[in-house]
Amino acid sequence: MKYTKGASYERISKADDGDEDGVIRQGEDTAELAERRGIPLEGRRFRDNDKSATQGKHRPQYELLMAAVQRGEVDVIIVYMLGRLWRNRRERAEGIEILRKHQVSVLCVKGPELDLTTAAGRLLAGLLGEVDTFEVEQMSEREQRAMRQRVERGLPPSGPRCFGYTADGTELVEDEAAEVKDCFRALLAGATLSGMAAGLNERGILTRNGRPWSHNAIRGVLLNERYAGLRQYHGELYPGKWPVIVDEATWRAAKYVLEDGSRAMSPGAGRRWLLSGIARCGVCGDGTTVTSGSRGGPKGTRGLTTPLYRCRKTKHLARGTGPIDFTVEEYVIWRLSRPDAIDLLVDESAPGTGELWAKAVALRSRIRALTDEFANDDDADAVEFKAAIRRIKARLADVKVEMAGLQRSRILVDIVTAEDPVKAWKDLMLDRQRAVVETLATVTLLPGRPGRAPFDPRSVRIEPLPGMG
Repeated sequence: MKYTKGASYERISKADDGDEDGVIRQGEDTAELAERRGIPLEGRRFRDNDKSATQGKHRPQYELLMAAVQRGEVDVIIVYMLGRLWRNRRERAEGIEILRKHQVSVLCVKGPELDLTTAAGRLLAGLLGEVDTFEVEQMSEREQRAMRQRVERGLPPSGPRCFGYTADGTELVEDEAAEVKDCFRALLAGATLSGMAAGLNERGILTRNGRPWSHNAIRGVLLNERYAGLRQYHGELYPGKWPVIVDEATWRAAKYVLEDGSRAMSPGAGRRWLLSGIARCGVCGDGTTVTSGSRGGPKGTRGLTTPLYRCRKTKHLARGTGPIDFTVEEYVIWRLSRPDAIDLLVDESAPGTGELWAKAVALRSRIRALTDEFANDDDADAVEFKAAIRRIKARLADVKVEMAGLQRSRILVDIVTAEDPVKAWKDLMLDRQRAVVETLATVTLLPGRPGRAPFDPRSVRIEPLPGMG
């Protein structure tokens, strides 16, 4: 058959570090076949490097090829072998139908010429494709069996190096492991992900790829069960035989904090001032918190601004941040320097601490299971369903109260146990200081005196939270 509008397609599924030698070799062979058959390609060459068809990865060049076919610009596609074009049943069926409709054939370097306008050509393409699919699926089964064996033997996952471990995953990189442990400790003490990332970047600590840390990168570390000596396989956790960086209870606690939508014990990220979003407006009387802002300095100080706390709702409250922050800091240091400050801590070594996190996870899973069951059962009783959910949520609320006690201990312990509470407070990052304030007391700001009257500490009302007095 004589073809006048040829196109070639090359693809390789796995390319080490983006190596293009595989697709280049395919391209040389398809170009040689096109020249031998006198088929002009005229720039219609399409190449996807390191794109797996079986895994459903996006193949932009393949999509461009199919678009050219549908525009009538191609009458034959030259490939190294049919498996380079399609390797899953759905895509193969769709592709064969497109080529049949537009009367396009497939010419293989290693394989037959397939006229897809005929039933025989489509049958052969389907049979060859099934052989390709069989080989891929069989290889996948072998890989899954090998992976399961590694899991059962407690071996670490293969793949890119995990921050904190050597390349084979069997030993710790001590300085990185210490940073990981500090991140878990900081999260459970009230630090934010963005704050932790900023701290690591300021100290020049980079990710395993040599890049700066981000909010999502820190989150990925703290959700990684590998640091607790665990490995997830098909939704189940299996114990591993590599060195652990944190215990399982600590990892589960971090997972709970990150996946619990409320994050009630940890203030939001991105704050610049101690009390933004924490202190309440004393004029509104409805719990409205203050935000931060600024105003221009006195006349003759062009370019200078004064940071302020403002009511979120109205303009009736605008107070300078400096004296207010100083007043609150004095209270925190005074309270956590008292001899009875140790009573604010909870004994985290008490039996049942680890079970507390597991209980919360189990209760949330039960809620999801009941919800799915109700959604799929047309005869389910809505009243009974709601009553069951209420009972489980009540039990979950009790567990959260107990966990709040544990969280409180982690937030306060650095200052309570320090030899120098003042220095310990100053050494905390802002997000940690904010967590301490929220844990200890409710801060309400009242309007200041008019004019240039001296600052009145009584305009900052500090009320200890229950158990914090």
